[in-house]
Amino acid sequence: MNEDLSRLRDPNTGQALKTVGTELISPTGEKFPIIEGIPRFVASEAYASDFGKQWKLFPKTQLDSFTGKPITRDRLERCFNGQLQEVRGKKLLEAGSGAGRFTEILLAEGAQLDSFDISTAVEANARNNGHRAFTLVQADIRAIPFERESYDYVVCLGVIQHTPDSEQSIGKLWDMVRPGGLLVIDHYDWNRWRLPPPIGDAGKIYRQVVLRMKPEKRWAAVKKIVDFWFPHYWRFRENPIMRRLLPRVGGINFYYPGLPVDTRQAHYEWSLLDTHDALTDHYKRFRTVGSIRKTLQALGATDIVVRQGGNGIEASARKPVK
Repeated sequence: MNEDLSRLRDPNTGQALKTVGTELISPTGEKFPIIEGIPRFVASEAYASDFGKQWKLFPKTQLDSFTGKPITRDRLERCFNGQLQEVRGKKLLEAGSGAGRFTEILLAEGAQLDSFDISTAVEANARNNGHRAFTLVQADIRAIPFERESYDYVVCLGVIQHTPDSEQSIGKLWDMVRPGGLLVIDHYDWNRWRLPPPIGDAGKIYRQVVLRMKPEKRWAAVKKIVDFWFPHYWRFRENPIMRRLLPRVGGINFYYPGLPVDTRQAHYEWSLLDTHDALTDHYKRFRTVGSIRKTLQALGATDIVVRQGGNGIEASARKPVK
């Protein structure tokens, strides 16, 4: 990991950077530190500090190599419209790596990978995948420190809905796709479960309470909620009626029977991780299939595919050759 930093650019000017000791320096004199072997292009985690904490606490939970199940690979295969094998030997940018669940698969598929995340989750990714050859940095999706229009594939899953402006984020990702290249994204969709109870789930109320807490208290609060409700969810996991009723009062993320992991502990860890994700995200954006399609059309994309799936909406689009 990070054996070659030549593809890094000053996120403000786009100029190449020079490595001097434990810093990257731009021609204008701006300096970016390299901490624990990872270049850092943000002074803080900004709105994503809670994400960094969760992935460092559970760095392996969602990795296919840990679960022994192709959960992440199947998701990528679907998002790539059944053409995941096409990334072999191609330049690919991963936006929002988290602990590296997608990084692991993309590297195994042979992509020439550059990856970043705004949070300190990059440190978990480095521990999980740092033995492989790729570039990993901590950076903001609004100021990506790589060369524009240079990637055959740009992939961003589970991220855009948590950024300050999803429209802006999609545009920034589009800037990185080379002519002829493919953008692959997903986004939360709008549906009735996004409403508070009694129509939707209780997580909407819990989120308002948790976000008012000091950051250092949020993890314990979320864990307390999950530890209280998870036994009830688990007890009634085979009861489809209770699986529909419990979210209206419990409000935790629970994926039985859809999540193909084998143990109660595995289901608990996924539930804790994703409930924390859902209750502590500073930004939570929702879009429709139609609005995502319009955004891609406005960018001039071709071969647009937008459908319900995964976290809500999955989409891909190709940048026309000039």
